[in-house]
Amino acid sequence: MPKQIPGVKVHYDMIRNNEKQIVEKLDRELAFYRIYFERKLKGKEIIYDTPNNLLAGVGLVLSKQYEEDRVFFKVRKISYLPTELRKPSQKFYLSDCNGYESPKDFPLQIASAINNAFSNIFTIDLVEVVKQTIPKYEIKIKGNLYNLTSGSGMKGMLVFEKVVYKDLVSGRKVKCRGATVTLPGEESFKKEANEVLSAIERKCKELLLYKESRFEIAQRLLKPKDPSHKFDKKALKESLKAKPQEEGEEKKDE
Repeated sequence: MPKQIPGVKVHYDMIRNNEKQIVEKLDRELAFYRIYFERKLKGKEIIYDTPNNLLAGVGLVLSKQYEEDRVFFKVRKISYLPTELRKPSQKFYLSDCNGYESPKDFPLQIASAINNAFSNIFTIDLVEVVKQTIPKYEIKIKGNLYNLTSGSGMKGMLVFEKVVYKDLVSGRKVKCRGATVTLPGEESFKKEANEVLSAIERKCKELLLYKESRFEIAQRLLKPKDPSHKFDKKALKESLKAKPQEEGEEKKDE
């Protein structure tokens, strides 16, 4: 049986780069918590799927995770229920690997792990499905990691990130700034986890909650643009000429 990963990750878009101010606000608001910088980090995740997105179609995300000291395959089940915060319902480590191996190199092991962890998902040969997978998305992260501990012993993490999402099929790339909060999933720490999330919502207006998993964020940001919606520069210029400039408003470059 693959090893289940405990904890919950919540992602935020950072609409203003106020890392220092955010930490100070949380430090004041969470009086019985300690927040301290630990280290810089970087990582990468490659998400795999079949050419026709068969895994995503059943809510499965198969990826290879690059951390500073290891590389491993991971699978998670995404819940598409219309809840307030959609997050992976289950997440498992599959196996360690090197930087050059792909799921195609371990079809039997990966298929067996998925079948054992998530029953009744596929009615077709999952081994053949894994053999058809190709790299679809690349997610690169650089950031500053802060430890977050409470007096009751809860341990979490807050990471301020620069994230690059890339579609490996089309080459389309999107860069973002954000933050990710990782909290324990145990029921015994539910009160503390809710306190942290509530403090962020009330005091950190620079952070905008993503009600999605990292995979769903990549899907949305890298979605191909609709060619029927073209930018009409001439029409924009005409509309700006017709609209009187408000007093005190700075003139923007065209």
